[in-house]
Amino acid sequence: MPEKTTTVPSVLVEPKPFCTMALHATQNPTSVVHGVLMGSFEPEGVAVTKAVPICHEVPTKPLVENALALVTSVAAEEVVGWYTVPERFEETKPSPAALRIVANLAVGSKSEPILIVLNNVGLTSLLAGKEPADDETLLQAFGKDFGQQWMDPIPKILMDNKAKGAAKQAFEQKVAVTDFVDHLEADASSSWLENAALDKLVVQ
Repeated sequence: MPEKTTTVPSVLVEPKPFCTMALHATQNPTSVVHGVLMGSFEPEGVAVTKAVPICHEVPTKPLVENALALVTSVAAEEVVGWYTVPERFEETKPSPAALRIVANLAVGSKSEPILIVLNNVGLTSLLAGKEPADDETLLQAFGKDFGQQWMDPIPKILMDNKAKGAAKQAFEQKVAVTDFVDHLEADASSSWLENAALDKLVVQ
């Protein structure tokens, strides 16, 4: 078993980024999805305050680089990691593409980024009204392991109590999430960096 080397003790996920990740997954049920996590690095762990959807396909390097350049040019938050939702329903491990991306995010960073993988099974249960027993059933956060891969589970995941209910409500109200690829291919006028409808729902 790899030696534990991650320096991240815990991950706090606020309601809006959790809703964004969940909606991104449900709107692309037959595809892998990817996005960037924004927030801050705190002494007690990583705080995720925003998730920006990037694509619903295997991401290319130019796509990721262009998306990150746009995100970081306007965001007040730091890039704290990457998220993905596997294409296969019962898959719970990050893909090679996700591992490569988060490793690249770490280059030149003073803090260790995280990788979040949403669990399709847990998410489906939540949206069907069967709330999972714990947050780890919905998502898993990974830090860097001894082999320099982001495969070391971060044991403590915290989510605001409002996050699960907000995600279910957003799903029922069919709140749309636009990723960077949608923006490029379908509607260049659409806002993929912000989501006013989701903002309104989360603050209710």
